[in-house]
This record gives sequence, C-alpha cells and structure tokens, in this order.
Amino acid sequence: MRFKLTPRFKLLAVLCICLTGEELWLRNAFASNTGRIVFTSLRDGNAEIYVMDADGGNQENLTNHPAYDYHPDWSPDGTKIAFVSRRDGRWTQIYVMVADGMNVMRLTDGTGQKGHPDWSPDGSKIAFSVDDREDYIAVMDADGRNRKTLEVEAKYPSWSPDGGTIAYVSFRDGLGEIYLIGVGGRGRERVTHDLEVKLNPSFSPDGRRIAYDAHPEGFGHIYAVGADGRNRVRLTHKKEHHSEAAWSPDGGIIAYNVVGGIWPGNVHSTIHLMAADGRYMRQLSNNRNAIDLQPDISPLGLAVSTASNKSTTWGKLKKLQPYRR
Repeated sequence: MRFKLTPRFKLLAVLCICLTGEELWLRNAFASNTGRIVFTSLRDGNAEIYVMDADGGNQENLTNHPAYDYHPDWSPDGTKIAFVSRRDGRWTQIYVMVADGMNVMRLTDGTGQKGHPDWSPDGSKIAFSVDDREDYIAVMDADGRNRKTLEVEAKYPSWSPDGGTIAYVSFRDGLGEIYLIGVGGRGRERVTHDLEVKLNPSFSPDGRRIAYDAHPEGFGHIYAVGADGRNRVRLTHKKEHHSEAAWSPDGGIIAYNVVGGIWPGNVHSTIHLMAADGRYMRQLSNNRNAIDLQPDISPLGLAVSTASNKSTTWGKLKKLQPYRR
C-alpha cells in the first residue's frame, strides 16, 4: 500500500522544517558565541553606556554620568570598553573603562571631536575618528600614547582581524564610499562604487566581508560586501532605518539598531540581532520610549550547558521566537 501525502501533512512537514531551522539557528548562533552586548541608550534623556545579556535581559547602566557617553567598543579580551564622552570640556574625547564600568581613564586630549573608537585585534592600539576642520583617522596605543594620523578625509574606522588593514568611509568622491588602508598609511584601496552614502563599516571576524549601512531608498539598510568589493548583499528589508552593524566573534550574528518614529518627538531605537545572512532577526531591547543604538558584541562567548550543568543560558534563549525576514 502506497502512503499518500495529504495537503495537511505536507504543510505540517514544512512547518517542522522551518521550526527546526530556527531552533538550530538559536543553538548554533546564540548559545555558542554570543556574549554580553554593550550599547548606547538615551532612555533617561542622557546618553549612557549599557550592557545586556544575549537575550536582552539584565540591562545595566555602566557609566551613570551627567555627560553624554556613547560609541562603546569592547576590547578583544573582553575586559575593557572604549567609549566617547564630553565629560571633560568642549571636545569629545576617547575614554576607556573596565567592563564593569569602573576605573574610567581618559585617553585623548586637544581640539577636535573624537569618535568611533575601534580596538586593534591584539588590543595594543585604538583607531578613532577626529573632526577638527577636516575629518581624519588617528591611531594610538591603548594607553593613549603615540598618537598618529593615519588617513585624512576619513572616518568610521574598522580594524581588519589580521591587524594589517583599516576599513573606513571617505567622502572625497562626493558620497561616502568604503576604502581600505594599511596601518602604516599606505596602500589605499577603494572597495565600493555604488554612488550612495555608506556609513559604519565593520570587518567580519574572518576578514572576508565588510558590513555597513547605506541609504538607497530613504531608509538605512544593512549590507555586506566582500573585502575585495564583490558580492554585495542587502541584509535588511523592512521600511525602517537600520544601522551600525557589529559582528559576533564567530561571524554568525550581526547586531544592529533599528530606528522608527517621527523626528523629533516620537523617535525610538531598538537593538536587534540577525543571522549574518539576514535570514533570522530578533529584537532585544523593547522600550519604545528609549533610543538604544550603537551595539557591540562581547568577544567572550556563552557556552551551551550540558546535562550535568544546572546553570544554563540556553534555558532562557530557547524561549525566544525568531522571525524570518
């Protein structure tokens, strides 16, 4: 007797396959490599640096300072966070603190607005943007010493995982395009040629791709392109503003923020995660009155618990219901 597949059975099989795919994504992406997420929040009317767990829980204010604190970036060993603040005068400066918010130390001084700090892969240096009559990228030791200008007409630096190259955005050609330059200041190379504004490049952990946000249709969207300029892919599609992509340590997840509402009175921003190919997405922060943005994922991962380990992160993560784009 031949077994006949009914339409209802076929639908059930398809749903099981989809749910299995989502479950596998949660296990492999969340539980294996995603640590805590640091981000900026204006939920109390002032920009502060917060951290939260990979499922959006345990949100904690690290800075608690009346000045604006923003643009956080984890050190490669996960013990420190570089950030930007205006707490010491007219100009924004680069600061560093221990990952629990203690021992804040100022690294830069002088004129010009500093921003977008990015640690070198070995943690010995920090690249950052400076706006002082013109935009340029500077590099300094992790203790603030030996500061040098790397490239002019440049901003939004992102260090390659091998430590030899920095991606950045330049408006020298009229619109923001992504370039690469060697850390010695030589070998400038243009990556994108799409004639649209691009911001916030971010190297993937394997160095093969660069995520960034662009604005082709009035909304910002997250894209990824090969470091050689090939295989450009759009990852987000909803009619909202998506920006500031940050990769997980294994390259399987991208954190980003989504801005909605109408300026100036009803704007809100939330932190999201998605698979690196854009298939699954998950909103983490859910305060619609808050402006949460500029996420960065800790290099310290979460481990899937074993049967003998009663303390588990997976117990909370498996309750999430990711949706497909």
